[in-house]
Amino acid sequence: MIRFEPMTDDDFAAFIRKSVPEYAYDQTRSGNWTSHEAMGKARAEFQQMLPNGPQTPNQHLRVMLDDKGHKVGMVWYFVDTRGERSKAFLIDFFFFSEDRHKGYEKEAFAELEAELRAQGVRRLELQVFSHKTDEVALYQNNGFTQASIFFAKDLGDKSD
Repeated sequence: MIRFEPMTDDDFAAFIRKSVPEYAYDQTRSGNWTSHEAMGKARAEFQQMLPNGPQTPNQHLRVMLDDKGHKVGMVWYFVDTRGERSKAFLIDFFFFSEDRHKGYEKEAFAELEAELRAQGVRRLELQVFSHKTDEVALYQNNGFTQASIFFAKDLGDKSD
């Protein structure tokens, strides 16, 4: 059985060490940022969204624990209560490499959904980079459907 606990400062430091470089890589791979600017931009975005670390209001940073209390992954989401129905946006959701493919996914999503329902959230959204095919499959296998598609085309320099 998977359960969530709030991230400690040490958990948050480990989360940042893993997530910031991955985000920089994903933005570079997607063609959004150059490799020279990626780490700086990723750090700046995380600092902007999480100025108070795990104590930042409306940002929910959780550690996933298995039934023995071992940390197996992490979750980050925020809740938006503006509008007629509140929604959450899942920013990061991952299992540590040694804990992937152990069948925790459905339990973790059930726990996340229960936590969100208890907060009055009625919709969960996320965005995933298209090159992350394993993550796309993970979300589709857990009841998520495509809500929109974002396209990009690099034009390069015009050479005549």
